[in-house]
Amino acid sequence: MTSGESVRATEHYLGVIERLNPKLNAVLTVTADLALQQAQAADKAAAEGEWLGILHGTPMTVKDCLQVAGVRTTYGSGMYRDNISNSDSEVVRRIRRSGPVFLGKTNLAEFCFGATTQNDHYGNCLNPWDTERVSGGSSGGAGSAAASGMCRIAFGSDTGGSIRNPAALCGVAGIRPTAGRIPNSNALALSIHADTIGMLAYNVADVARGFAAIAGYDPADSFSEDVPLDNFLPTLRDGIAGARVGIPKSFYYEECEPDVVARVQAATKVLEACGAKLVDIDIKGAEEARVAAGPTLLAIDMADLYRDGLKDHPEKFGAEVLRRLRAGEPFKGTDYAHALRIIIQWKHQFKSVFQNVDLLAVPTCPIVAPKFANADDLQKATHRISRNNVGFSYAGVPCLTVPVGFDRQGMPVGMQLVGKWFTEPLVFRAGVAYQSRTDFHKMRPKIAA
Repeated sequence: MTSGESVRATEHYLGVIERLNPKLNAVLTVTADLALQQAQAADKAAAEGEWLGILHGTPMTVKDCLQVAGVRTTYGSGMYRDNISNSDSEVVRRIRRSGPVFLGKTNLAEFCFGATTQNDHYGNCLNPWDTERVSGGSSGGAGSAAASGMCRIAFGSDTGGSIRNPAALCGVAGIRPTAGRIPNSNALALSIHADTIGMLAYNVADVARGFAAIAGYDPADSFSEDVPLDNFLPTLRDGIAGARVGIPKSFYYEECEPDVVARVQAATKVLEACGAKLVDIDIKGAEEARVAAGPTLLAIDMADLYRDGLKDHPEKFGAEVLRRLRAGEPFKGTDYAHALRIIIQWKHQFKSVFQNVDLLAVPTCPIVAPKFANADDLQKATHRISRNNVGFSYAGVPCLTVPVGFDRQGMPVGMQLVGKWFTEPLVFRAGVAYQSRTDFHKMRPKIAA
């Protein structure tokens, strides 16, 4: 019997994993037998005229902070090296019911706490465009896997930029949905103010399919928002004629590498050619929000979450994550209260921002992927990687990054499209419109050739 479409695709992706994963270290656990079983089931269903769901037969991966029943879940930590999950995370349950092919679980920063996916326990994840460079983080394995062709869609998580950073640095698209749009049940937590789950792929349309498969209210998740989502997939190619795209005059285009600014500015002109209107706007307090969110709220939340481990067995943590966890210990309750006040004011500001524009367009990261070589320089670079992301995370708004070209060294650059709460369909339409007029999402790193 000849193989069907899903089996052929699955065999192809498993072959890419076998060939490239030893070079990139993007996938921690490969589930080849399960993948082939699911692919065969998808082909059998298709032959019988049955549709299994939005992701019917689509080869995909999940970040190793999401539990998959019967499969190892490490959270990127040596403490959980042999941990086998007894149940699925809610998003994994929803993914399963959409009919995909599950290829494996991707590498990540330990406990999702890092912007480079340097992992002391399982090894660093490398960027397929240049293996001397980081893949971003904490969903670095997802970014590297998607960019190198190890999967069609990679599911990850994002608190301060953990989907958007690797997507931009690896040259793929990635969505951070509105906070509360995707359930976080049975998934690793970092900060209750900003945690969410999203996905990465070369094509925005694939990212949108992954989002549609898992979005929706979960009564078991106290942070889930019961906001209806219509079937928006048929409207993806409706365009953005008349949409107002805000270009912030301060902060987001500052402290950026010149090539990054040039590529993003050129990309905004493409949006304008799609019928959007570019509008200069002011967004106040971005630097204050960044400091309140990342170095303060997130640091304190993580130090609190791992308080017992830091006290009783700090030696079990990797050196990098231990340093970052310790950074949250000296803060006081008044520091947390002050930071929260800033974030509340910051989030409130976007109500008026989105009265004047429909979307924002900014560089996803101010820099391209830095090299691993110099530890001191890399530590400084990690702060810059998330600079344009963490404030939007704590505002809770949806953000989509799309690849918009390369710098003079051939490294990918991303543009971040930001929408009002629960306007993911518009954000996706903007991304699809951009990709309909450009070919950057069709380019592949040499290693994947």
